[in-house]
Amino acid sequence: MDGPRFLAVRVGDLVAVQASGDWWVGLVIHAEGGARCSANSLFQIACVDSGVIRTVNADAVIDILSPRSTAASGTLEPAHNHRHQAERTGQREQESDRHGASRQGR
Repeated sequence: MDGPRFLAVRVGDLVAVQASGDWWVGLVIHAEGGARCSANSLFQIACVDSGVIRTVNADAVIDILSPRSTAASGTLEPAHNHRHQAERTGQREQESDRHGASRQGR
């Protein structure tokens, strides 16, 4: 691959990070692009040893140890809405407004 290795990092990758003289292994949980382009500039990475989530500059990632699998495993997927979240529970009609008056049907 031509160019820096951190440009190929994606959410879900297991990476090696070297910052402040020591190195550690972590799972990328968020990638942030730059203001002018979408190239990686910052990562949030969960350390596999301690579980601590660290924000690091993209160039601190020295290698991708295990790229995320192409098969969906159920982890690190975007959130989705469930049918029950859209259903009305009737609770809204029972609440009162901030002045104590009951709400009328809208």
